[in-house]
Amino acid sequence: MNRKRNRTNGFEKWGGYMEAKKTKLEKQFTEKAAGDSNHVKSQIFKGISIFVNGYTLPSANELNRIMMENGGVYHNYHRPNITTHIIASNLPTAKLKLLKQFKIVKPEWISDSIKEGKLLNYEDYLLFIDQPNQPKIDFPVRAKNASEPTFLSEFYNNSRLHLISTMATTFKHLVNDTRKRNQTDYPGRQRLKKWIEQNGVKDMLSHDSELDSGKTVMHIDMDCFFVSAGLVERPELRGLPVAVTHAKGNLSKKREGVDLGAEFGLYVKRWRGDDNENGEEDEEVQEIKPRSTKRDGINETDSMAEIACCSYEARKVGIKNGMLVGKALKMCPTLKLIPYNFEQYKRVAHTLYSHIMNDYTLDVEAVSCDELYLDCSNILETTKASPFELATFLRKEIKEKTQCPCSTGIGSNCLLARLATKKAKPDGQFYLEPGNIMDFMRNIDISDVPGVGRTLGHKLSTFGISTCGELSALSLQTLQSEFGNKTGLSLYKHCRGEDDRKLNYDYKPKSVSAEVNYGIRFKNKEESENFVRQLCDEVEKRLDDIEMNGKTVTLKLMIRNVEAPKESAKFLGHGFCDNITKSNSLTKSTSNSIIIFQVVNKIMNQLNIDPSELRGIGIQMNKLESRNVTGAGRIEHFISNMKSDTKRNNIPPNENTDNDKIISTKVSEPRSLQSSSTDGCNKPKSVIDFFKPKEELNSRKHIKTSNSKSNIPHESLVNIRMSQVDPSFLDALPTDLRREIENELKANKNQNSLFDENENSSTMEVTMTEESSKLYQHVQIDQMKEFIEEWVVTENEPKTCDNIMVSKYLCNLVRDTKTEDAYEIIRKLYRLIKNKDHLAWKQSYFDVLKDVQETMLNLYNAKMKVETTFT
Repeated sequence: MNRKRNRTNGFEKWGGYMEAKKTKLEKQFTEKAAGDSNHVKSQIFKGISIFVNGYTLPSANELNRIMMENGGVYHNYHRPNITTHIIASNLPTAKLKLLKQFKIVKPEWISDSIKEGKLLNYEDYLLFIDQPNQPKIDFPVRAKNASEPTFLSEFYNNSRLHLISTMATTFKHLVNDTRKRNQTDYPGRQRLKKWIEQNGVKDMLSHDSELDSGKTVMHIDMDCFFVSAGLVERPELRGLPVAVTHAKGNLSKKREGVDLGAEFGLYVKRWRGDDNENGEEDEEVQEIKPRSTKRDGINETDSMAEIACCSYEARKVGIKNGMLVGKALKMCPTLKLIPYNFEQYKRVAHTLYSHIMNDYTLDVEAVSCDELYLDCSNILETTKASPFELATFLRKEIKEKTQCPCSTGIGSNCLLARLATKKAKPDGQFYLEPGNIMDFMRNIDISDVPGVGRTLGHKLSTFGISTCGELSALSLQTLQSEFGNKTGLSLYKHCRGEDDRKLNYDYKPKSVSAEVNYGIRFKNKEESENFVRQLCDEVEKRLDDIEMNGKTVTLKLMIRNVEAPKESAKFLGHGFCDNITKSNSLTKSTSNSIIIFQVVNKIMNQLNIDPSELRGIGIQMNKLESRNVTGAGRIEHFISNMKSDTKRNNIPPNENTDNDKIISTKVSEPRSLQSSSTDGCNKPKSVIDFFKPKEELNSRKHIKTSNSKSNIPHESLVNIRMSQVDPSFLDALPTDLRREIENELKANKNQNSLFDENENSSTMEVTMTEESSKLYQHVQIDQMKEFIEEWVVTENEPKTCDNIMVSKYLCNLVRDTKTEDAYEIIRKLYRLIKNKDHLAWKQSYFDVLKDVQETMLNLYNAKMKVETTFT
């Protein structure tokens, strides 16, 4: 059916949305490069557009900077007709074959060209060679384990779990971005209405006229997604038992050091709970019969690779997702094993999401690359279609567009819709009518209820519960006393088909992590530290992608159990391990990989674990915060005071200062501080004090002494505009003084309104660059050193805006060839921060130093020799 549309909406063909996003990112890159024109070093890469695929050295962020500074363009996504070169250190075989028509170049081409000062021939840096007289592709040698520098990129390029998690995040962001369009025209709804009229579809519902007027949720799940998508390019395998896995078959011989019996015995021992040191066994636990595991019946030459997905033909003979290949081949010797096809999965998933959101509704919750919820209440209302008709037509279109089948379930909430989908599989649909919920739920297996895993399921089985009907016989009080208030209430509601959860359209990640539990084999501490650094870089990249920082660093370690064999049953797998999790909270949120590594390395040093015993490492950032700069820092307050002084000094002498709408005050100190004011060490200063010469400060002390009886002297030392008054500052003052200042503010409120309006507009016009320029013009080197010391000593933690102002001040010194002055200030800053315990200050130092070194490289092609680590 041809689609006729009068306007475009960003989703034409596949990736219409993505194409618009790519163009926007490229435009942002170009605008930023133009804005930083004084940072441009050369035009070496003029006409070159690169896309970085996977982990590289230099990193993707570094390559982005290099291209910006040297006339090139950096693409966040591959654009086949625009991207001139793909930069990669290594790629999986399938991806290399798919992209071999493009120029795939090693990152050394970029770095070597910079060193030579000219664009080198990219052919000398090709990742593979494919010429007419050389049909064999020269694929790179794969890293053996995590001790090699290219391992991490290979792991993520070939990890299905990584793909699933990153694609889920991608589509959740896609939903967020797409919903901002506020689309009102959905052509799919018109096609649905026309289809119903032409085909006269008879609804199979018994109570169509009594359709529930509440929310109607549809759950869409692609059937055997990895298999179905893989068979699009291999249709000859349709109808046969097929499984997607990394393995090609069983091993030809036993690997040395592997002891399957010992390793599997440890898993069973742990599950039964009889591995306590005293040998005392609980009588109730002894009666439990060991459950069957996926390791049963496996010998030394059987493949330990897991099946990610299998076809329904394979499931008919007992094969399941997650089963080991060795066991599956025993059950079905004719099982066809096919490799992962990640690019195909992405194409099908994008087609699914863009079709639903472009043609039907934006009320979509992304679950994963092959699964989503949608609120179809409005669709049913506007099209007058029944749930059955909508499901039939929607499934038909999805299959036409993706060449993959899907199943749909419809219910009044997410739980019921999901359970209905399970009933509909394979390649079917099921609508759970409101009147049939209790009968439907009665026979639902308890393991199908969300939140019921192996442990909880086993505990329920000890009560003789295996279905929702049996569970519903227990009272809420009984469930909460046995399983806790939260779990008990959840079980009570779910077994009755109740689900209060709303569709989540606004995705906000709660954590960001990078974890590897395969191939972790180190010989020494140096190898483990190098890998941890790479993992920290990956975490930083992922935080940069979502423009957030984290405030809690969590380290997860898998350590070989003392009883486990040295070599795991699965090649380079983690084997039987003990798990350790340690967290450390930061005083200031960060995404800086250097700071993250310092925290992680400190934890690892405290644990003092033999690197050769490590089998898995994960780094997670929690308590995420947006990177928006909020609140003014000390330097910003100083700039505000400078502008106030400028305005005040420009007033003619005969003009009444009251019209200036500035309240001139000097607040007397509390008695506790007055008693110690003689030494001056503990006396809090205003920020402008940091920039005043010592002579003036001394004279100011004299003024204070002579006016000690007056809380608000006539002569002004600190200028406060009404818009600058901080409520928290007033709250901290004595009651009588606070009331006096508040009365003064209220008295001038009407007069201040006009001035504030003009002042706000002028303040908005002053950019950070202009403010830092004013700081540079008015503050001498000695004054800046004094301020730096006061700033570090008195502040608990630095504000981002102050970091920016300090770094710009130092960069201006470098640009004015005052590198010695900059060096002295940086050295002073380092010495002061070295004594601070808060990591936020160390991060502040690294942020300032990064900007200064970039300026040094731009102007002098050399870095300043200053300390780069804190010991």
